[in-house]
Amino acid sequence: MRIHLLLPLLLLLNGCGIWGFWRVDAMHPMVRSDIIDSPEKEQEILKKAHLSWSDDGRIRILISRGTPYERGYQQGKLLRKEVQENIGYIYKRALGKFRSQELFSEAYERMRPWIPAEHLEEMRGLAHGARMPLHVIHHIHVLADIGEWGGKKKLGKYVKAMMNDEFSTMCSNYSAFGSATPDSEMYTVRILDWGLHRISKLHEFPLIHLSIPEDGGIPNVNLTWIGYLGAISGMNAKKITLGEMGYRNPEGEHLNGIPMPFLLRDVMRYSGSLPEVSTRIRESKGTNSYLFLMSDGKTKDAEMYVKDWERFLAFKPGVYVEDQQEKLPAIKDVLYGGRYNDKMTLGLSSNRGKLTPQLFMEELIPNFAMESNFQNVIYLPEKLQLWVNNAASSIIPAHKVPYTFFDFGKTLNEYCATNPCPKY
Repeated sequence: MRIHLLLPLLLLLNGCGIWGFWRVDAMHPMVRSDIIDSPEKEQEILKKAHLSWSDDGRIRILISRGTPYERGYQQGKLLRKEVQENIGYIYKRALGKFRSQELFSEAYERMRPWIPAEHLEEMRGLAHGARMPLHVIHHIHVLADIGEWGGKKKLGKYVKAMMNDEFSTMCSNYSAFGSATPDSEMYTVRILDWGLHRISKLHEFPLIHLSIPEDGGIPNVNLTWIGYLGAISGMNAKKITLGEMGYRNPEGEHLNGIPMPFLLRDVMRYSGSLPEVSTRIRESKGTNSYLFLMSDGKTKDAEMYVKDWERFLAFKPGVYVEDQQEKLPAIKDVLYGGRYNDKMTLGLSSNRGKLTPQLFMEELIPNFAMESNFQNVIYLPEKLQLWVNNAASSIIPAHKVPYTFFDFGKTLNEYCATNPCPKY
């Protein structure tokens, strides 16, 4: 188009002259959003949320409430600087490993049809609030499944240094109760060995995210990182806890299913009992092979599941577990599985009857964890309480870092006392 024809068009597009056209902010929420159409609407959404710190000042606590879009927007806007720094950095590093944004796009497109609409809306809200490109938010939230995908190894000869296994996980989980603990309390432990503290800043932005849905579901606490909406560790108000680990790489792994972190978000939001957890995981369209260990503080019971594209296996506490090369001797009132099963069998059986949070923190978790230890959680689900820590740096794993105590039940009750919450 000739310049003398273009100039009148530009002047029509903006009433302030040609230079005003270049002041258009394409990332502004009132340009991008079909929900936020005024500053008053934005404030109405933000006033539902509450931002604070844990008592020890180590971890941010965010209470978000509303529709999925509103909850995503609250985190994006209230923690905008942190989201941009954290997610922007890890995305840059991940692209350095993959060598191509297109590989992220292809992986996301495989999983997108299986991602529930509420998670798509929450990601959109997060992107709008944080003023970040939506595709970056999408790609970060399928990173965990890409890391576990056995098929990525087939790309090695084409993308030589694509992953180097730095994203791969091999975690450990166990639950003990009844005669296995001195106070008969149920304690469930989640050891996350995920070497992202070596290539990202994720560990510098831990977040205790308490989510209260207004469109149905169970309030829950996600032990995550600022800008990451998926659940890797967490607990809901019905006293269900989460634990997972990548489980081998059987033939047939694919990415055509719901990303594991969103599956676990759904478990927290919609499952109030172990039978409901079992059904949701069994019937899900999964991506890779995972082992899940879930517990219920109401019944003081736990279950461990192996889920891949063709199998679903369930195991109860106190039984002998055998699957392929894995053989885990039975320990009364204990359920366990992880990276170092021999160590776990010895440590849990020799300490049966005296398993306490202090013993977990000081001896067992350091003994069971890998060098890539990224996060540890000790749940006391009956009381809706937990202890959590994260790696301090690329060379200081989580098990060497002090734990933060969080009383989920108390925090939820205090918030709902002044901000009446939906029934669940």
